[in-house]
Amino acid sequence: MRSLLFSGIALAALAVSVTAPAHAQLAITNGGGNTNIAAGKFSQADQMSTTLGGNVVGHGIAITNGGSNFNLATGRGSFAGQSVTTLGGMALGHGRAFVNGGGNLNAARGLGSQAFQSVATQGGTAFGHGVSVTNGGLNQNAALGKFSQAGQQVVTVGGAAGPHGLNIANGGLNKNAAIGLGSVASQQVFTGNP
Repeated sequence: MRSLLFSGIALAALAVSVTAPAHAQLAITNGGGNTNIAAGKFSQADQMSTTLGGNVVGHGIAITNGGSNFNLATGRGSFAGQSVTTLGGMALGHGRAFVNGGGNLNAARGLGSQAFQSVATQGGTAFGHGVSVTNGGLNQNAALGKFSQAGQQVVTVGGAAGPHGLNIANGGLNKNAAIGLGSVASQQVFTGNP
């Protein structure tokens, strides 16, 4: 089951920043700074992290962060699998687009425990005088008890503010934990802004 979820990918980090024209004010795409550790005996940790942003024209600002995610398998025979995707960018004219995501923690600490975390944050595309803020991220998922399982799926979707529009979708800051012996905790969170 472990290998089916992540099919042997131990670490895949991608941070792509599409450069903006010289007259653009700002386009920042961070990503990176991720930690993937399998410290327990016979433990396994798989982490995938993708951050994509950029595209600024005129006076626009496009900041897409992502990154700084932690995936830890510290219990004996434990498994921690984490997949984090952050997409954003494209601010035209006087628009702004901020997309954060990232800063997520996934930990399998108990003996034989399993922790699965999937976080997707998508936002951006502000043009004219629009603002688009999409946060998400800062989620925590932990399997602390012996033979416990914790699964967390968090999706935050926002973006696309019109000429004079404002579009904000927060989400994130979610916590999920399986603490007792053989306990199971499952959390699914969707935050969307039409």
